[in-house]
Amino acid sequence: MPLSDLLRLADVALSGHAGPDLPEEILRVVVEETGSRAGVLKKNDEAIARWPRTVSAQVEEATEGWSEIPFGGDEGQWCLRLLHLDRLDESALDATRIGLRAWQLREELKRSRFDERFHLWELEAIRSIATGIGGILDTEILAEELISHLVALLGVRSAHLYFGDSPLSASIVGGFGTARLEQKDIEPAWHQGIYTDDLVAIPLKTGAGTLGILVASDKEARAGTEPFAANDVRLLELFAVQVTVAMEYARLTQESLERERLKRELEMAAVIQSHLHPKKFPDLEGYRLAVRSSSSRQVAGDTYDVLIRDNVLIATVTDVSGKGVGAGMIASGVHAGVRLMAGGSSDLSEVAGRINSYLSGATADNRFATFAMVSIDPEGGLRAVNAGHLPVLIRRRDGTIEEINSSGLPLGILEMASYSESVARIEPGELVALFTDGLTEAEDSNEEEFGVKRVAKVTTELAEPTAEKLCDAILEAVETFTDGATLHDDATLLVVERLQNDR
Repeated sequence: MPLSDLLRLADVALSGHAGPDLPEEILRVVVEETGSRAGVLKKNDEAIARWPRTVSAQVEEATEGWSEIPFGGDEGQWCLRLLHLDRLDESALDATRIGLRAWQLREELKRSRFDERFHLWELEAIRSIATGIGGILDTEILAEELISHLVALLGVRSAHLYFGDSPLSASIVGGFGTARLEQKDIEPAWHQGIYTDDLVAIPLKTGAGTLGILVASDKEARAGTEPFAANDVRLLELFAVQVTVAMEYARLTQESLERERLKRELEMAAVIQSHLHPKKFPDLEGYRLAVRSSSSRQVAGDTYDVLIRDNVLIATVTDVSGKGVGAGMIASGVHAGVRLMAGGSSDLSEVAGRINSYLSGATADNRFATFAMVSIDPEGGLRAVNAGHLPVLIRRRDGTIEEINSSGLPLGILEMASYSESVARIEPGELVALFTDGLTEAEDSNEEEFGVKRVAKVTTELAEPTAEKLCDAILEAVETFTDGATLHDDATLLVVERLQNDR
């Protein structure tokens, strides 16, 4: 078989038109090209293709005369096993390597695109459910509605919602199909959950404790049922968060109608929102963070988040127009969107664009959110997107300030708005500061605003440039400027510090 066939297959793989059987086709040509009687193609000791197909693992093990030719690189170790190898041209091996690597990259791209579409579908599905259950305050009606959505979402034969003050008092308030959770399993499900191939039971946890259990079992398949996949469990956990919020909101609203409805409602909303902020910053070697945040009401329109995705630090600050519960719910939606999509796309402007499209269709015309998001890799590479927000400040080691200004409209104003991504680099000893207008719009006795320039001035004059010191210095300067007066708006300040090499 001529070498040209191998080169042709490599060209097919590079063009992106290769099918799933390409490894087998390449192996077949290699077997014929090398004069071998049979061949097995392995990657990391796992058989990817066999030729002829009749060469099973048992046949391979029982046959003598195999030659092993390892090749590959950082992407994984490939190995050709050829039976009674007659000849091997190095160029044939190179063509094989190129073809297999191109095929592998194509398959990885397909998986990546599928995951991205799946995550977007998840976000839309959860948003649609939230719209469908909005305004339902009767817990039994709400429970039945949630179970209906769950059955449709995952295609299960059985789904039930348990509700109560403790495992002993928990009872079914909504269900579909035959209950599969046995009485002896309620307590372990209540405390840590149960995860098996055919049943998943997730405790519904709030800051005050567990309020119930969401149970799904027997996922439908063409041949009957099939085990829950990792994506199924992940989606069920996202749905459980929605169930928790919805059920807790309904229950507390009913209680508040009997007593101090508005006060209790605001208190719960504030508790739920506080859980969005990280209790502890994730660790990324070489970096340190500090944050200061205050709200003018129980529920803030400001929110911030810090997370690690693929060893990259992602920090966001959001400021929703207005105050109170409405602003807090939109801020929470932005927070959830970032959590769901961060890491699925390396382009921050694309993440901002998708969240903007979602908010444009889900919020009132007079509601919008300014938004700033930065990602920093371990080597100091920084990317940022700014959607109508105050400038992101970078304090260099020599005290100079660089600004990353807005590249588009605030989120939620225009569905077709687009955003651009800024690229920079921070060195050891440098700081990145994100903040909201609760600080810059603080007024003195003459109604003069503190302003961005004063924030930058405090930042550049900082004697000891650390994240904590900068937070303290800015807040102290604002307090002095306003003579200690209470701020009239939500205020958030988040600082990322790249540590000096000797720290």
